[in-house]
Amino acid sequence: MSDHWTLEDLYTGVVKSWWVLAGTVIVFVVVAAGAWAVLPQTYTATAQHTVEPISVLSSGSSFSTVNMETERLVATSASVLGRAAEGLNGVTVPQLREATVVQVPRGSQVLTFEVTTRSPERSAEWANAVASAYGEMRSENAQDVVEQTTTELSASIEGLQALYDSQPEGSDARAATQLQLDALLEERARLEATPFFPGTLVTPASPPSDSNRPGVLVFVAGGLFLGLMLGGIAALLVTRGRRAPAAASRRDRETAEAAHDGTGVSPEGETPVDQRPERRRPVDQRPKRTRPVNDALPEAGHVDAHHPPVVAKDARV
Repeated sequence: MSDHWTLEDLYTGVVKSWWVLAGTVIVFVVVAAGAWAVLPQTYTATAQHTVEPISVLSSGSSFSTVNMETERLVATSASVLGRAAEGLNGVTVPQLREATVVQVPRGSQVLTFEVTTRSPERSAEWANAVASAYGEMRSENAQDVVEQTTTELSASIEGLQALYDSQPEGSDARAATQLQLDALLEERARLEATPFFPGTLVTPASPPSDSNRPGVLVFVAGGLFLGLMLGGIAALLVTRGRRAPAAASRRDRETAEAAHDGTGVSPEGETPVDQRPERRRPVDQRPKRTRPVNDALPEAGHVDAHHPPVVAKDARV
């Protein structure tokens, strides 16, 4: 077989070793089906929780936007996962961290909690638990900030009240202290009356019906494709390997037969150097010029003893 293969050579090589191709395809299909059976099924449940801006903390200012990247990290913190694990029997924080993925859709103030386990019910339960724990933790954090601010305002109000009581009535200093005291009292009342809404669980997770494992047909199709590709290559290699010894044996046999017959012709149609006939110089076929004869020949029957007749001879090489 030549080094450059044509389409006909490829087709012929595969057909001659079709059993290699068929066996390879069967093996890969069986392996793919076995991998599908061994691969465990997993289910992903998704819960969505909105993230609302924190309420007004100081007069004349408010937080209208939320740093969603920070909130995403907070949602997978040990505090949130630990609170969620407390409501789940026998679940640890590392298990929740490994199974939970929190994502933020582009341009939104929504956290998506994706929990993957081997049970659809467990995935939904864990996703709702983590999302709810995040909302509770965020609400408590905001409430702690408000309580701390209210405590500081109360301390300032008590100090101003003491100062106000010590100042003489009708004085300008007492009037200025009264203005400051009224402002702090108004700020404290506003904070205490402001509701805090950290967000809500807009989409609770439900048990998924489809697993993350692809269907058996996908595995079989992949095994069939790999089997055809690798099986075709193997069939071509087997065909070429079977032809090589036969071709070498045929050349040796033809060479031996040619040497025995005396033809000296090799299978390739060339005569070996040691069996080629010896080259000879071509014979000059032109007639050889004879030597000139004396103009005066003796008469017939007369032989001159001193001058014998000259006879022209044909000189050959």
